Amino acid sequence: MRVTGLIPARFLTLTSHLVLLVTILMAREENVLACLPVEYTSSEYSKRDGEFLGGLVAGIALTALELIGFISGVSMFASLPSIISITCHSGASISLAYLVLDTWDCRLYWWVFGLTSVLPALVEVGVMINVLMLKKNV
Repeated sequence: MRVTGLIPARFLTLTSHLVLLVTILMAREENVLACLPVEYTSSEYSKRDGEFLGGLVAGIALTALELIGFISGVSMFASLPSIISITCHSGASISLAYLVLDTWDCRLYWWVFGLTSVLPALVEVGVMINVLMLKKNV
């Protein structure tokens, strides 16, 4: 039994997550400032900015990896990985939209990253290994 509507929903949530990550990357200064005390040094700013930049780049890389696996067809028709992906990336899109609008502390991004970027990327890598290396249908 196939669940219909998973393919467009997965594509839209993946794209939304990727667009929000790139948007935050381009305008991350306010979130970095929210991490710092009222009086800070330039080295503290550079350290927080580097950490936040690394997290955003890692999130973009993992989301792009998942998007490539999806578009290539490796995991496009797998139901359970699609549901996990849709759930995680929907949560990421909502959380990152609040991060942009409410200027959250940049350290909160790591929770969003761990739950909504790493988890679906691990599932995607597992599907890729099963399909490409073990020649199993998912």
